[in-house]
Amino acid sequence: MDIRQKAHLHAAYFILAGAGTLLLSWGYYGKNLSEAGSILLAGGVALVLCGCWNLWSVRHYNGILPFLVLLIFGGLSIAGHWIPSMMTAHWAYILPLYLFSLLNFKPALLLTLAYASIFNLSTTVQLEGVERLQVLYLFWSATTIACIFIFTNRERQQHLQKLISIDPESGAYNLQQLHDDLVRELARNDRENTSLAILCFKERQEQPRKDLKKLSDHITPQLRPFDRLYRHQDHLVAILPSANYQDSIHLCARFHKAREIHIALAAIIPGEHDTEKEVLIKAEAAIMSATEQAADAPLYLVSDFLDTTEGFHA
Repeated sequence: MDIRQKAHLHAAYFILAGAGTLLLSWGYYGKNLSEAGSILLAGGVALVLCGCWNLWSVRHYNGILPFLVLLIFGGLSIAGHWIPSMMTAHWAYILPLYLFSLLNFKPALLLTLAYASIFNLSTTVQLEGVERLQVLYLFWSATTIACIFIFTNRERQQHLQKLISIDPESGAYNLQQLHDDLVRELARNDRENTSLAILCFKERQEQPRKDLKKLSDHITPQLRPFDRLYRHQDHLVAILPSANYQDSIHLCARFHKAREIHIALAAIIPGEHDTEKEVLIKAEAAIMSATEQAADAPLYLVSDFLDTTEGFHA
């Protein structure tokens, strides 16, 4: 959801909530409850004004002030300061949708569940019979709809993000995703003192680009669930996290042993201070050298922990 859509969503919510609050204030004035009516009137005006502002200025929309207004109303009604019918106000049912639109999924879910628990307890104490069931049914229906709507929207966005990160010719992840993941994995290795193996795969003879898909289909089943395969220019690159240097060596050796004779393989184990660009430069040079070797040559390995980068027998 971009900033314009979020601003419009907030605007619609605040205008509706403000209009409902103004109607409630009119009802309280009619019951000669001027104090409650005045507070609701002020709150309703604040909500409507914030809604109009968000509708007009989508780049600088306000979400905090109306949220505080709603929390004040909610706290007063749950505490029983006003008559129990306040708990059936419009904001009590739409508040979960607002939370999910304002916060990330997990914090919004936790806050909604916490609010729902307090709401249920207060409703059970203050209402009886059919009225209690009606309030609980309406609240949980609105909460469930909000959770489903936001969850499906989140899943759809993740699916779209995955689609745009896939290279259509090879079926592997694209170059941008390689850059992003490699930066993250190198940082994690430094932070957790673990190792990382980078494998490069390429046909020994120049093949049409469509054969990258065949190469990808051959390599993917050999990867672990948390390994990833990427396209980098005319070859494929796999990122294989591991616990330590020896594990990385064994992973590289396993792929070298299982490879087909027409596939050249080069392995890079990044050094402690290697950057993402340095690793990719090493990988490109290594796979070019590996394709010039004989098909039965030992694994071509580049590592700061070895005295030589060629002819590593694993």
